Amino acid sequence: MSSARTRVLTLILVCCCVAAVGIGIGVARWPSDAPSEPPATTATTATTATTAPGGGPTGSGPDGARYTLAKMAPPGADAGRITTIAARGDDLVLLGTSKGRVYAVDHAKGDAATLVTTTKLGAVRRIRVSADGGTIAVLGENGDLRLLNLSGGTPTDLDIDVNEGPGALSPGGDLFVFGSFGPTVVKVADGSRSTLPEKPVPDGGRSAYEAWAVTGDGLVRAAGLEGVETWDPADPDRVGETVGCGCDARSVSLNGDGSVATFGTADGHAIVIDPATGRVLADKTIAAGESPGIWAATVFGDGRRAAAGSGADVVVWDVQGRRVLWRHTFPDYLVTRVDAVPNSAALLVTTIELDEKLDTPGERGTEVWLATPAP
Repeated sequence: MSSARTRVLTLILVCCCVAAVGIGIGVARWPSDAPSEPPATTATTATTATTAPGGGPTGSGPDGARYTLAKMAPPGADAGRITTIAARGDDLVLLGTSKGRVYAVDHAKGDAATLVTTTKLGAVRRIRVSADGGTIAVLGENGDLRLLNLSGGTPTDLDIDVNEGPGALSPGGDLFVFGSFGPTVVKVADGSRSTLPEKPVPDGGRSAYEAWAVTGDGLVRAAGLEGVETWDPADPDRVGETVGCGCDARSVSLNGDGSVATFGTADGHAIVIDPATGRVLADKTIAAGESPGIWAATVFGDGRRAAAGSGADVVVWDVQGRRVLWRHTFPDYLVTRVDAVPNSAALLVTTIELDEKLDTPGERGTEVWLATPAP
C-alpha cells in the first residue's frame, strides 16, 4: 500500500444472499465540458436507511435501484474475530479470522460455515479470489502465503514479505502476482517464481503498487498512484509507458483482468481509464465542494459499473451514463475500502469508526458491508 496513507485491514464481514442483476452497456469517453453530478449531499435523501433482513439498511438510488446491506458475525466463539473477507459471485463468502482460519459460507448449502484452510501463524490479512472462482490466495500477517484450489488438491505454501502483498490471482487462477515495485509472478501449481524488472522511476518518484492483475493474454499489470505499468513476460525488459490519469490520485484499483483501472482523486473525482491506451473512459464527480477526496475506488469486472468511497459516503455509478445508481451514508464511520465482488454486481464496503465516537480513543471499530442489488 502507498505510504501516503494508512490502510485498515481488520474487517468485519457483511453479506446477504441476493441474486445478482445484469449491468448496463459498454463504456465511452465523455466530453470534458459535460455537466457534473450534483454535490453528494443533494442525493443522500434517496438512500434513507430502513431495516433489511439480517439487520442491515437498504436504500434506493436516484434511478430507483435498490441495494441491501447486511453483516455476518464470526462463525463461532472459537473462530476469532473477522479480519478480512472475500466473495465469489453471489453464492460463496470467505471469512478470514484473527486465529488464522478461513471459513466458507455457501448460500447454496444453507449458509453453514465450513473451515477451508488455515495460515501457519497469526491472523489472516487478506484473501484473494480468482475471477473464475476456482482458486484463492490467503496471506497471513507474518507473510505466509497459501495458494489453494477450492475443488481440492495440495495447496502451495510460500513465504513473502507481507509488505509486498496482498497481490492478485490471474483470471484462471494459475498465476499469482505481487510486489511493491518489481512484480513477482508465482505459478500456483508448483510455487515457482519469476521476478519482473523494475520500471524506470517517473519524474517525482513512485509510490508502492496498490493493485495487480494478469490480463487474458498473459500481460502483467501493477498500478500505483502515478499510473499503471505493464510487463510482457515474453519481453520483460521492454520499457513501456506509465499510463496514468493525469490527476492528483489518492487511490487506484484494477479489475480482475487488468483491462480497466479506476483512480480516486483528491478533488472528489473517480476516473476510469483503459491501461492499454491511456484513454479516459469516464470522469465522474463523486464528491464536490469541500471533498475529503476519493480514498477508495473500484470498477466491476466488466467495466460497466464503478464504485467509490468519499468520507462517510459510498456511491455506485453507471460508467457509460454517469448516473448514480446507489448512494449510502454510514453515520459515524469513514469508508476506507470498496471492492467489487468477482462475477457479481455486489460490492464490499469497509468502514472505520470515527475516533470521536469511541469510548476508548484509538480503538477503532471496523465493519465490512456487502451491498447487493435487491431483486
